[in-house]
Amino acid sequence: MVQVQTLLQPIGLPWQRHDAAASTMPWQIRCVGWQEDQWPLLLPQGWSLEHHGPQCHATGVMTAAALQRWIEELAGTAAREVAGSLRSTWLAHQQVPTHLTWCHGNRHWSLDLTQPRLMGIVNVTPDSFSDGGCYFSAAAAIDHGMALAQQGADLLDVGGESTRPGSHPVTLEEELRRVIPVVRELAAALTVPVCVDTSKSAVMVAALEVGAAMINDVTALSGDPDSAALLAQCEVPVILMHKQGTPVTMQHNPQYHHVSAEVYDFFVRRLQFCDQHGILRRRLMVDPGIGFGKNLGHNLALLQQLALFRGLGVPVALGVSRKRLIGALTGEEKACSRDGASHVLGAFGLLAGVSVLRVHDVLGAHQARAVAGGMMHRGVWVES
Repeated sequence: MVQVQTLLQPIGLPWQRHDAAASTMPWQIRCVGWQEDQWPLLLPQGWSLEHHGPQCHATGVMTAAALQRWIEELAGTAAREVAGSLRSTWLAHQQVPTHLTWCHGNRHWSLDLTQPRLMGIVNVTPDSFSDGGCYFSAAAAIDHGMALAQQGADLLDVGGESTRPGSHPVTLEEELRRVIPVVRELAAALTVPVCVDTSKSAVMVAALEVGAAMINDVTALSGDPDSAALLAQCEVPVILMHKQGTPVTMQHNPQYHHVSAEVYDFFVRRLQFCDQHGILRRRLMVDPGIGFGKNLGHNLALLQQLALFRGLGVPVALGVSRKRLIGALTGEEKACSRDGASHVLGAFGLLAGVSVLRVHDVLGAHQARAVAGGMMHRGVWVES
């Protein structure tokens, strides 16, 4: 059987596409792996064929109603597998969870994702690209986390190992020393979920024992063979991130034939991995990993096509705050001076359907979210 990856995303102005199920909504459709020699007469008029390396991509635009008619037509042809893939992707767009609810320890948690949520970053590291060293002591990190929550962060992300380009891993003992006291204090004091940013199962265990309520893994559970079994035994949400290579090597000439399709396919495989290991999809989110093994062109292509990742059927998280692509576009070398442009990209992500935005400057992101909500839903995201 020929494998074809189907990518769908709504197009048009963001405030025109909030109802993804509307029959008049225009959609861009891309079939990666289209068999030009076997299905030459099955493409709608006006579609284009592109050759990228060994693959042929068929790309076109049609309304939701026309797309559904085409799916039915394909189902009776040799391209029936494409029809099945299109149908499942179309349905997944409509079924992205709008609420996450779970229990951990003696606490019950709920995240309403009908409004995008802001994840405040707490780096307990000496070498993170933006604020490395500023909150390296447990006391400073705890105070910073408290301040972010007071400023309106909906959840916090605590990490003790930098994953900036060129960084080296830290020992398990050192990561535990950095992270656990901070997670313990923040989880006890706050009413917002505390997420631990780690790829080590032992850090996950220790953090969950002292009150962490979520896991954010930059390796998408591929960095530690024990992580999946651990997380199958509890109910906490997990963010799966894409990266190419390791922090030491990932920016050494990253290569893709079609970055969005390849990142999407990576998540298809990681979600299947989670299925196989008993981690329910209703607990999962995906993060395309801006800046992790991507050059400027790759990052911009992913940002332009963020909406297609909702076709995976799970919420999308995004981290663009103060990143290197902003420096490349603006000329600003100091990461801590990139908040303005960070909020532009963040608002763009929210308008594309991102559910969780990872940020350094919570106050500025709160304003950006309110403006994006006003543009999208005439103020429905604006809170009193």
